[in-house]
Amino acid sequence: YNWVDQHNIMQLGKDTPFATGSNSDALLALNTQTKEWIKFRVPYPLGFYSRGMDGRIDNPNGSWKDRGLWANYGTHFVWHIEGGKGTKGKVVHFQVRPNPLAR
Repeated sequence: YNWVDQHNIMQLGKDTPFATGSNSDALLALNTQTKEWIKFRVPYPLGFYSRGMDGRIDNPNGSWKDRGLWANYGTHFVWHIEGGKGTKGKVVHFQVRPNPLAR
């Protein structure tokens, strides 16, 4: 599944292409200027294999906190997701801070 950030939601530049890292624990964004991949990883729980994503802007005039990328990982084989019996797919929210200390 691929998605293009047409509204610069992730602050990586307008029209940044994203791809689900098939069989990986990451979403991938292509920096169109350097032609390098940026990886957005989910370290826990194990088994993040995204099946879809979409961006959302809650306040167009707001800060980085009002923007984000949402990705789901739901699968028919839930026993591959860490968590034990009864574990269900989840939704993950990604946000990019302008700098590491941004509040």
